[in-house]
Amino acid sequence: MNQKKINDLSERIFNETVSAMSCLTLYLGHRLNLFQSIFEAGPITSIELSKNTGYSERYLREWLECMAVLDYIEYDPTNSRFSISPEHAEVLCNRDSSAYTIPFVHAIPSLSSVVSEKLVHAFRTGQGVSYEDYGVDLIEAQGEGNRPMFIHNTANWISSMPDIEAKLKSKEGEGARIADIGCGDGWASIALAKSFPLIKIDAIDPDIASIENARKNVNDHNLSDRISLYSQPIEELTSLNKGTYDLVIAFECIHDMPYPVKALRKMRDMLSPNGCVLVADVKVGEKLEEKNDFVGKFYYNFSVLLCLPQSLVYPNSKGTGAAMAPSTFYGYAKEAGFSKIEILSVDHFLWNFYRLTP
Repeated sequence: MNQKKINDLSERIFNETVSAMSCLTLYLGHRLNLFQSIFEAGPITSIELSKNTGYSERYLREWLECMAVLDYIEYDPTNSRFSISPEHAEVLCNRDSSAYTIPFVHAIPSLSSVVSEKLVHAFRTGQGVSYEDYGVDLIEAQGEGNRPMFIHNTANWISSMPDIEAKLKSKEGEGARIADIGCGDGWASIALAKSFPLIKIDAIDPDIASIENARKNVNDHNLSDRISLYSQPIEELTSLNKGTYDLVIAFECIHDMPYPVKALRKMRDMLSPNGCVLVADVKVGEKLEEKNDFVGKFYYNFSVLLCLPQSLVYPNSKGTGAAMAPSTFYGYAKEAGFSKIEILSVDHFLWNFYRLTP
């Protein structure tokens, strides 16, 4: 046997265990608002942080030292003070920065919470694990984690379709209509409503907790007169009129759907003449041996732990999983009745952007 190969894997497991635990200690810092407290106070001791937050000084001291040795925050041994650099603050504290990725660590305790019992049981029985079982931390990871991307980039994605962009800017009639499928916390809808002041949006998601978050976010941005919210699977939604939407968007949700063909067919029926569907979903290779890059590893982990289990809750689910190959998506779109499927020239390291035309 190759001893180096054995040693390399053993070392890798140790390193990945440290990384997993680091996500949990990062989670504590974000959940308890400690990073923000440190950054706002400037260089601070554990005693001072305890006075500012009301938390246990002994726990804070251990956590601060942990964050320092992991190089997330800085430590000055001359005065025993901890601080956060402006660069790291962009990632850990600045909610509006495109680099603000700290919310994603909320996925780790969420996914861990279902593994030992519910997911083990699912493996043995073939049953699913409901989205609700993952709790609020998963919603935090997805909603807040994706928020900067949606706020900063959604309008730019639309500009890759000049005819649709022109329609959304048009002052004719009452403005264009958009349906946002799998809207989550509503940030893509909010970004579009702000970028195109004349449009009306119907935002749809089957998860009630996500819709409630979206409702709060929409109200906070004074957009409740332009964004309407619906908590129901798109395949079952009957309250929206056919043939009325200039654009239907579905971001990172087709692979999660138990009935993707039925959902895409519903989206096609919703379109007005010259309207289109814009789908953004996983950018992975076609063959398994082409999926061993970061994106493939990222989505396969999510697929095993979340995307596949939550879709298998439903009877006769397609069970697509998050590592959906482009050919699989093309097959769904063609079966749903789309005659033209094109990949847009949008630069995104995780997603392909598909324009679907009936």
